[in-house]
Formats: sequence, C-alpha cells, structure tokens
Amino acid sequence: MSIPILAAAVLALLTARGVGAQGLVPCEDERLGERAFCGRLSVLEDRSRADGRKIELNVVVLRAAEPGGREPVFLLAGGPGQGATDLAGLALRPLAEVNETRDFVMVDQRGTGRSNPLPCLNGSAENPQLAFGGLFKPKEMAACRDQLHQHADLTLYSTPHVIADLEEVRTWLGYDRVILWGGSGGTRTALVWMRRHPERIAAALIDGITPTSFRAPSGMARAAHQSLENVFEDCMAQESCAQAFPELDTDFRKVLWIFEGGPVVTHVTREDGTKVPVTMTRGDFAYALRAMLYSARRIAPLPKLIHETASTGDVSPFAQGLWQRDVALRPVVSMGVHFGVYCSEDMPFIDRRSVPGLTGGTFLGTYLLDQYGAVCELWDAEPVPLEYLAPTTADVPTLIFSGFYDPSTPPSLGDEVDRHLPSSRHVVVRNEAHGAQFGCGRQAAIDFLISGSLDALGPICEDVGPIEFTVE
Repeated sequence: MSIPILAAAVLALLTARGVGAQGLVPCEDERLGERAFCGRLSVLEDRSRADGRKIELNVVVLRAAEPGGREPVFLLAGGPGQGATDLAGLALRPLAEVNETRDFVMVDQRGTGRSNPLPCLNGSAENPQLAFGGLFKPKEMAACRDQLHQHADLTLYSTPHVIADLEEVRTWLGYDRVILWGGSGGTRTALVWMRRHPERIAAALIDGITPTSFRAPSGMARAAHQSLENVFEDCMAQESCAQAFPELDTDFRKVLWIFEGGPVVTHVTREDGTKVPVTMTRGDFAYALRAMLYSARRIAPLPKLIHETASTGDVSPFAQGLWQRDVALRPVVSMGVHFGVYCSEDMPFIDRRSVPGLTGGTFLGTYLLDQYGAVCELWDAEPVPLEYLAPTTADVPTLIFSGFYDPSTPPSLGDEVDRHLPSSRHVVVRNEAHGAQFGCGRQAAIDFLISGSLDALGPICEDVGPIEFTVE
C-alpha cells in the first residue's frame, strides 16, 4: 500500500471512531498507555474579538480498545480549577472497563493544567506558616491577580466560556454526541453543557453536585456542620463508638475552647520528622476539620481524634492536615479559574441578609464567606446573567451520586437537580462523603457509562450502612 493510501486509510479509521482531528499524536507520557493521543487546539480567549488573544487547550484522548464509533466519555474536573488530564487515573483504573468500548476525552479547561494555566502558588511546602492565618490572603491574591493579567483576561475564565471551548473540542475531534462524567465542580460544567447543548449530550454521570443555583460558599457552613452532626449521631448509634466517646459533643466544645483566647502555637511535621512550629487560628482549625469530612477514610477516626484533642489540647493533627491539603492542592488547582467561577457565578448572587441563617450556630460560621468575599472584591470578574442560575431541565439520562457525609455538596443538592431533570436517578451512598461512586456504586457507574441508559440499573448501594468508626 502506498504512503498516501495508507494515510487516508488511517484517517478514515480515526474518523469512524469519532477522532477526526488533525494534530493528535501519541502521548509522550508512557503512563497513559499506547492508546493515548495528545493534541492542542487553539481557541479565542474572547470570542467577541476575532483578532484577540488565542489560548491553546491541552487535549488527551484515551482511545477505546474496541473501536465502534460509540459516544466518548468526557471527564470534567472539579475544584473549580483542576485540570481534567489529572483524571487520567480514573480512566486507566477504576473506570478502565468503560475504555474497552468508549474513548475517554480529557480537556484541561482554559486556565488549568496545560491550557494557559493561572496558578497562585504560596510556597507553603517550604514555609508551612503560609498555609495558616487565612485560606486566602488578599495582598497575596492581589499580587497574583496582577501577575496573571500579563497573559489572561481574568473575566473570561468562568463556566460559560469553558462550555464554548468544549464544544469546539467536540467538533474538532469529530464527535457528534458525547457522554459526560463530572465530579464536584465538574458537575456544574456538565449541567451547563447539558442545558446549552442537550442535543449533543447522550448521557451524564455527576457526583458531588454543584448546581448553578448553589451560590457557593453560602451553603457550605451549614453543609459542613450537618456532616459533623451526622458523624456524631452515627457514633452514638454504634455501641463501640458510643462507649469509647460518650460525650463527643462536650469533647468538641472543649476543642473549640482551645481557640477561645486567640490563635494557638502548634506544629506540623515534615517527611524527615522535623517539627515546624506554626500559629493556627480558629478559622484554620474549622477549615481543617471540614477537609477531614471530605473523605470516609478520614471520617472513620474523627471521633477518636476529637476526643484525644479535647483531652490533650494538642491540635497538631488538624494543623498537619491543613498544611498537607494546602501543599497538595495549590499546584493542581488554578486560582485564576477558581475565582473566575466563584466571583462571577456564586458570590455576586448571595443575599447578605441570608447569611445569619446560613451560618449561625455552625463551626465554620462566616469564615468561608469572609475569605471568598475579600478576594472577590479585588478579583476581575463579571457576574453571569441572572438566568444562568436557572435549573437544568434537559431530557438527558443522568445518574447522580451524593455522599451522605459530604461537607460541601450535600445530598440535598443532588435532590434539587434530580427534581428538575426528567430522566435522572439520584443515589445517596450512606458510607461515603465527597465523591461517592467508587465504593459500592462503582459497578453501577461503569454499567451506566457503558450503556448510557438508566433502564438496566438495579439496586445501587441499598444494603450499605454508616461508616464504622475507629475506637482504638
């Protein structure tokens, strides 16, 4: 076969499989496997200006082992601000069965990953104290904003612009319709894409729901407090936990009392065993506790940790968790996108008169609202139109997962989305928190992504009980 004929045959094969884009080449990262192809698509940063700046979107396609022209699965990352290519491990491991017959597509949305990234790094890995004294420091964020201005218009990094990018990628790759997988903040991306282009979406799986009506972080204090109350109630209902920690409510009040006199000097421990002193505020502690509630693995020992902290006054485990979270997330969550979303889609629509009812009596109080509010006052953002907050009503088969203990996106948000979708099913996983599908729901998630239909799904996680708490 001549070279031109061979090239035409290869292109015809790729187009039949839904990957007709020019410029995709085998990925250099061997960890992605031999079926991984990478490319970059140039798009206008501002689509209202044809002569304006262009940015390149980083695209990875994990091609199906068995080509057949089936709809691909687009993985939509959360944060907001995480690059979708960070989710490659999901396609290669827990969801690998889906990749037998469907392509996986990962697009680092504008401002994330390798698509004109907009990070705000703070050096907390070297200087742990930088992770304390507030989630965001206004002076630091202002300096980052000024730096990012050099290669980005920060008003153009909200979800509506991302949807336009994704539609360009879909067309470039030659797919007619797609299946969406969205986690956490990626669920909002999925819901907006479904609303704007329902004819292009064959099905959607969303986990840890952030609807456009949520107006984060206004509901997060109540969600986190409810999560903690769920832990306490379930501990009291388990004989071993109740016997070991019979006064858990009192223990928690004692822990909060540690900060009654102001910030506390404690320490974090580096990998080499070196202890580094840090000063921790009550807000730092509350945020660290909320972070622990994200994971069922970290919730299991939480009653024991609260009891021990009340007895000893040692808050260093919470300081350790806060520092490690900051070090892990800063490099992978683009703050330019994070605030591009929060400051244009959420914060402008929060009625300050509702704040006392949303935060009163919670362990977080107004901490998150204060932290985000201070940054959004100085960030460059333009509020989305009011109609953007409307619910998604697209007739798209949608499987919704929520974790019972989720401190950020509680099951009530999944219920809200479920009420407005004509073809959906909401599964609340009793022993999970933020990100609920990879335990007892994993096979159902796989089956749904393969079939694209809710019809064949039987019972999901109905025989699962609460988290079993660690007492020793």
